[in-house]
Amino acid sequence: MANPLFSHPADGSRPASALSREELIERERQRRLALIAERTSGSPTAPPPQPRPQGALAGETAAPADRPAPAAVPEGFPSEPAWQAAQQAARAAAAAAREASHPSPPLEHLAPDTDADQLARLVVAAALPLAPIAAVRMLAEAAAAMEALLPPGHAARARALLADAPGQVAADYGSAPGSSADDAWQVYAHYVRLTQYGRVPAEDQQRLAQLLPLPVVDDLVDDGHLVPRAVPEDGDRRLYLQARLTPSQVDTEGLLRLGWAQEQARREFRLRLARGDLAVLDEARGLTDEQLKLAADLAKVRAAGRIPAELSAMKWLWPALERLAPQAPVNLRRDKAFGSWFVVRRMHRALRAAHREQLLNDHRRADSLLKHARNDANALREIWTPGGWEAKNLLAYLLVLNATGEESYDEALEMISPVAAGGGLREDQLPGAGRTHLEHNRTVLRQLQRHRDDDHLLNPYLILGVADGAPTEVWKEKWRALRRALDDDGEAAVNQAKDAIQSLERGRAAVEPFLVPLLPPRWANPTAGAAATGAGAPPMPRRTAAPTQQERDYARDRAARGIIRAACQNVGLPADAAAFPASFPESSNQ
Repeated sequence: MANPLFSHPADGSRPASALSREELIERERQRRLALIAERTSGSPTAPPPQPRPQGALAGETAAPADRPAPAAVPEGFPSEPAWQAAQQAARAAAAAAREASHPSPPLEHLAPDTDADQLARLVVAAALPLAPIAAVRMLAEAAAAMEALLPPGHAARARALLADAPGQVAADYGSAPGSSADDAWQVYAHYVRLTQYGRVPAEDQQRLAQLLPLPVVDDLVDDGHLVPRAVPEDGDRRLYLQARLTPSQVDTEGLLRLGWAQEQARREFRLRLARGDLAVLDEARGLTDEQLKLAADLAKVRAAGRIPAELSAMKWLWPALERLAPQAPVNLRRDKAFGSWFVVRRMHRALRAAHREQLLNDHRRADSLLKHARNDANALREIWTPGGWEAKNLLAYLLVLNATGEESYDEALEMISPVAAGGGLREDQLPGAGRTHLEHNRTVLRQLQRHRDDDHLLNPYLILGVADGAPTEVWKEKWRALRRALDDDGEAAVNQAKDAIQSLERGRAAVEPFLVPLLPPRWANPTAGAAATGAGAPPMPRRTAAPTQQERDYARDRAARGIIRAACQNVGLPADAAAFPASFPESSNQ
């Protein structure tokens, strides 16, 4: 019986042990080709017949030297299955490019010897004409079978971008700080995080405010995602976003540049009221609902002659309240700040008016005004504010103004002497200028007490109705106007006041004027600068339409372009082929 190890199989082929290494490889190749053909057609296919050389017996195959050399796997592929997978991915990429109306002939007619690097370049080149997201989808799908296509970090970013979930990738994974691709990815990641979670540092919000399409930025403002520090430090958008996020910081020039008429009207309304200009109440147009309510409340003050506490709490409104209800009662103990300011100004106004009536020889009216001033001063004298000292100073002035004997000077000095404990605000609690002026007035009273002069004018500035120490041109203009309007007695009185002031200016006055008030700046109108008038300004309404889909996708598209750019650099294509704009065109954002 023959040895089965050396016997021929029944089909005439030689046993595997009798084949050479080359023949074994060729047999395996044929088997794989048959399997591939079977998968493609769906039906089993017999292996192709082996060529038989002339003179060979039936069942024998060709000798190794007579068969063609087997096909080699192209360079860059670790194995034939890897090569086959890459070819399949390339065919899918070619189909996607064709479907997008950007066919790639080199990819569709792929040469069998295309190596891994060449194949990766062809796929990236086919992706370039596509829309950014479609291009990234092609690259991400092909990268699974082509290691040379994308670096691992950018491959992960591509998958996260397709899921619109940049948080799936660690912030520093695949990053190249300073590169345009990395910058684009960070902007996209910050935008998604801000809209979904609202937690992005202010400096990153500022970057978004500078770079994203303006309608998208307006959406972020309207949704409350941007903080005031997101306003860019410079650039064309700074003023617009300042008006949207920090409107009180926009100055008058900025309002004009923006053409923000409603805010201009709102601030003009506030500024004129702060100056005591009541005509603005009759010109209330273009105001906010809050301002219209304020105008209605002020109309009630004018009609009733009373000032509610909620209005007196607005310091900038004090001049308007004073003009609307000059004789309004005030609660000095409850409302010390406004009450002191209001009553001090009222009693000084009455004192000046009384001097004017005396010049006009209306002594009855003058006495009535002096009585009002005295009543206000008596009500204010015990209040623990600087207004209490102003009241006592005015009472001392009135005592000497109508002095009938030595006791009037004693009472006046006693009135402005340092108070005992519990008698009101201590003198040492006054501002320095107040203490200086008090001591000056005591000196004046002592001098007059020693050398009484019935013709001496206690304060010639008050006679003319100007502030103490007024410049020469100011008091002279007032003197000329009064002299033309008065009779002979009145003219003689203002001439006497003019002579007294000139003597003082020339250093010849024996006794200086008794100063009223002690602290003029404290009782002036509260300042209403740009910061005050801008306070409470509402945000400027957006001036852009709702963003288009292209504008909404801007950050994502830009990140996609960054991934495409990284793919170009990775396969050796020029990076300029994947260039993208640094910012969105502003044509629809003006």
